[in-house]
Amino acid sequence: MTIAAHCTILGVYMALSAAEVQAAPQQQVLQEWRFNQEGDLLGWSAGGHIEGARVERGALRGRAVGWDPILLGPVFEIRSSPTQYVEIRIRCQQTGRGELFWTETLQGRYGGFSQEKSAAFSAVGDGQFHDYRVYPFWHAAGKVIRLRVDVPPDGDFEIEAIRVLDKAAGPPEKQPHWSMAADGLRWQPMQQIESIDVSPAGLALRSAGNRPILLSPTLEVNGRQKPFVCVRMAVSAGTFGRIYAAGRTQLGWEDLSFPIKADGRLHTYNIDMGGLRRWRGEVILVGLQPTDAAGAAVRIESIEVADDLRGPAELDVAYFGKTEGVNRAGHPAQLTLTARNLGGQTAAGASARLAPPPGIEILGPAVQALSPVSPYLPKSVRWTVRADAPGPARFKATLEMEGFAPVEAEASVDFTPAPKVEASSYVPKPRPVRGRIDVGAFYFPGWQTAARWAPILDFPIRKPVLDWYDESNPECADWQIKWAVEHGVTFFMVDWYWSQGSRHLEHWLHDAYAKSRYKRFLKWAVMWANHNRPGTHSLEDWRQVTQYWLDHYLKTEEYYRIDGRPAIFIWSPQNIREDLGGSDKAAELYALSQRMARQAGLPGIYFVAMSSHDNADRCRQLKAEGYEAFTSYHGFQLAEQQLGTQHFSFEEVVRTSPQVWQDCDERASGLEYYPIVDTGWASEPWHRASARVIHGRTPERFGRLCQAARRYADERGKQIVCIGPWNEWGEGSYIEPYAEHGFGDLDALRSAFCPPGDYPPNLVPADVGLGPYDLEFPLEKTAWEFNTSGDLEGWTPNGAVQVKVTGGTLQGLTTGDDSILSGPPVRIDSRETRNLAIRMKSSRATRVQLFWGTTVLQPSETTAVGFDVPGDNQWHDYALALDKQPAWRGVIVSLRFDPATLTGAEFAVDFIRLE
Repeated sequence: MTIAAHCTILGVYMALSAAEVQAAPQQQVLQEWRFNQEGDLLGWSAGGHIEGARVERGALRGRAVGWDPILLGPVFEIRSSPTQYVEIRIRCQQTGRGELFWTETLQGRYGGFSQEKSAAFSAVGDGQFHDYRVYPFWHAAGKVIRLRVDVPPDGDFEIEAIRVLDKAAGPPEKQPHWSMAADGLRWQPMQQIESIDVSPAGLALRSAGNRPILLSPTLEVNGRQKPFVCVRMAVSAGTFGRIYAAGRTQLGWEDLSFPIKADGRLHTYNIDMGGLRRWRGEVILVGLQPTDAAGAAVRIESIEVADDLRGPAELDVAYFGKTEGVNRAGHPAQLTLTARNLGGQTAAGASARLAPPPGIEILGPAVQALSPVSPYLPKSVRWTVRADAPGPARFKATLEMEGFAPVEAEASVDFTPAPKVEASSYVPKPRPVRGRIDVGAFYFPGWQTAARWAPILDFPIRKPVLDWYDESNPECADWQIKWAVEHGVTFFMVDWYWSQGSRHLEHWLHDAYAKSRYKRFLKWAVMWANHNRPGTHSLEDWRQVTQYWLDHYLKTEEYYRIDGRPAIFIWSPQNIREDLGGSDKAAELYALSQRMARQAGLPGIYFVAMSSHDNADRCRQLKAEGYEAFTSYHGFQLAEQQLGTQHFSFEEVVRTSPQVWQDCDERASGLEYYPIVDTGWASEPWHRASARVIHGRTPERFGRLCQAARRYADERGKQIVCIGPWNEWGEGSYIEPYAEHGFGDLDALRSAFCPPGDYPPNLVPADVGLGPYDLEFPLEKTAWEFNTSGDLEGWTPNGAVQVKVTGGTLQGLTTGDDSILSGPPVRIDSRETRNLAIRMKSSRATRVQLFWGTTVLQPSETTAVGFDVPGDNQWHDYALALDKQPAWRGVIVSLRFDPATLTGAEFAVDFIRLE
């Protein structure tokens, strides 16, 4: 059976690309405004930042003249349901973000409207009418009585119609298991699907855009009892799929992404939805986006909302390639293969075989056994090889397991000549290379401990050439300085943290850079990351922070200056003006800084805004406050806006960045603009399945972006270009030499901004007999015995408990009723660890709890087990079955031990064991 489908627009906490909308079958029009009567606005009015709102020639017309153009609708009333949506037919002059707001009340600061009751859509400024279908999922409000439409800023617009519609929905389903050959038509196309064909092979469709979505029938499912969505499907193209969820009592919906194998073959995908807020109660709707590629052929065999993983074991290669970023001919090098299990059962008895090309010797066995691979935790093997001569080499690896088809992967490694340098007791002196333009890179100081690096370990392509290093080490800073200045980087803009006098993450600046031997070669500037809680900016606090800058930074030789004045980059001017009570009050702070700087003997301070510059009005506001320039941390926003997805290629960033730069200059309003060269974003280590992922960032693409930025700067006579983060390893924005591409990004940057010449060689620590700088990672530890006096074995107390290790036990006294011991970073497969054993005693009867966090779930009462201890000061053994807890699943990454719920309890712990 074949049915026609429709392309729509989804706008729930995201902006999607435009598509024409056809009417859906069995839909009901609940409310409609067609602006086809001359002069009749049908109760709609301009709420601000809109000029000339009127109805003429069949449309509501106007011009957006500011950053927040608002159209307010009349009051009406409908009963809200999850299957309702709003259609807006609009023509815009400018591509930009639009928003639909709604409310069930007229009470409140903004007449009932709030950001929580809104949905975004991306409007295309091509001069054509488009229909945007926005699914607000406003059902939990009970009713809707008013709409507000925020059109894209800066430009003319015309709206022909706004409609509220509802799709017919049957009774909710309580057994959410669909064999698509029989049940496929119960799932409805929501957007960007050309056609659907249901046959004995399942449900087949072809995507019409990068966000094709199927919507489930209405459901009645307990999300805590059934945390998994299990999909078995084949996809011909794409990189990611996505699952959406709406809950009974929450507004809006949420989503998680998952990687797909686009080989046209059937695979099982098990997605743990339990971390979503809308999955913690009753789930009423699920959406499936099977691919992120237009024109992809998809065949879905089954979909199930389940209590556990589904499907047989299925091995896949998550990564195969070089272990280090730089590999020298004639020297040992390593290759890493990481295997993951897509299925529901543990894969046992697997092995990996390496086939090298001619001229490559394997220094060890070619076949290596893999320990059992559960569906949760990938397993890795390594081979050591040696190349006889420089040049690229292509390797093949094969995963083998009895009863399953082999899985093959290939990787290329470029073996470079070993440089002719002497061994050295320290980092060789930098040989700076630079061009006409000052090139500044943002620097995030967050990598001083094993705990900070732990989430990155599952992403081997990100491993720094400096290893998993202690960022507070001055020797590591000198390598960073050397690599930066030898590739055309002039200065770092260092993320700097201050909130009411409290500072943190200053180890790199104070312990590494300040004590480095070569700091004179690389300038630096404060990038105050003032995304603090509301109310933390004040006149007195500003006086203190300015004085701190003057006392510690601004007068030093290494501090970066613009126009002869020390430069301060500020993340959020908006936070400052909101805390001070307006722009005029904020301007007084910047003026105060200028006076203090001049009193200290400086010619002033050059303030650069990092945000609040998205239109001409805001740029004029910044100028009036005291800013002289602006830039941004990233430049991918236009690409994301145009594509309407958080998953896209870096090629789109290359394509759209020149327009970003031009738009910024056009709205600058007297400010100088420093073009931003983005270094990408792929934040899976931090955000896992909810991450934004810009894939395909290669040195070639990054190089083209750098070349475009240099041409733009030359044409406009710009003296400064900003580069995205140098080392945001978790967010996926980095160019410091790393495993996947070595020095490729830095070489591309140098080629763009520096004249040709006799560049210094790209040296790594091993070339001169230095390193490695690796920290220790005891992540596989599952038992803590406390046998060494003074060694807490990584457990850290909060302020409500005092602890020490002595006499073979951990001893403590609670000084508050919320005593916490935070455990060391761990990486534990829940299927391999099933029980908790603790031996302890306490002076007071109390409740004891162990909490855990996973890659999906945050520590909470849901992820905890507890037991009562008597206050008899006698040793007791406690054993708890963790595998009986629904939340004991996946990869355990954090532990927390609460020894008491009251103050004044003396306790001792002999051991904590996960068995």
